[in-house]
Amino acid sequence: MADLEIPHDILVAGTSFQTCRQRVHRFFDRTTLIHYDEILVVEPESVSSADRRFRERMAANRNVLGELLANLQEEGFTTLEDLQSLEKGYLSKILHTVAHILDGFIGIDSRFYNLEEDSHTVSRDLLNKILADTGSHWILSVKGRIASGAADPFDALRTFEGRPK
Repeated sequence: MADLEIPHDILVAGTSFQTCRQRVHRFFDRTTLIHYDEILVVEPESVSSADRRFRERMAANRNVLGELLANLQEEGFTTLEDLQSLEKGYLSKILHTVAHILDGFIGIDSRFYNLEEDSHTVSRDLLNKILADTGSHWILSVKGRIASGAADPFDALRTFEGRPK
């Protein structure tokens, strides 16, 4: 079985890649919400707010919620009452992901996470701050790795079950 890698884009304040990487490692070391055997920060895929690609990366991440909601609507779920008939499976997973994006808690479904505001979005105030002071923030490309040596690699993600550390 191959290692399981979960990708995340993490928005973090800092003037250097090294400073931001340290903050991201400290965050993952301390969070109880998800656990990985290894955190890989991919420097060539990470961008500073001084880089023109920074805005493109933020724009791409803003579309995720709309796409998920559109998937639910395409399947006929348009009102809260429709959710009463939602069965466990692919569509309930989409709803679960939508809830995490809205609640701000990081999870394996978090493609983009704003470490500064504990959110999956960026507030207008923070966006204005980033645009006014280019180079003050980074989007780090992070891969959380779960080693294949585990009997069930998903056990590392089930922190609520009280797995031994």
